[in-house]
Amino acid sequence: MHKEGVIYRDLKPENVLIGSDGYLKIADFGLSKSGMDNGETSYTFCGTPEYISPEILLGIGHNKTVDW
Repeated sequence: MHKEGVIYRDLKPENVLIGSDGYLKIADFGLSKSGMDNGETSYTFCGTPEYISPEILLGIGHNKTVDW
């Protein structure tokens, strides 16, 4: 996803599923953002309060590192 310029921004246990093939699948792309080139920053406040990243909470801008 990151190679394609997409940040997910809502990674949490409830959104990670196991497919019938045994591989992990990510569900619910409602908060994802596309068009994020390397070095680009977003200032949108979004995410699940229990799992929100400090960058989003503080409003200092975020990039693909919020998915880590």
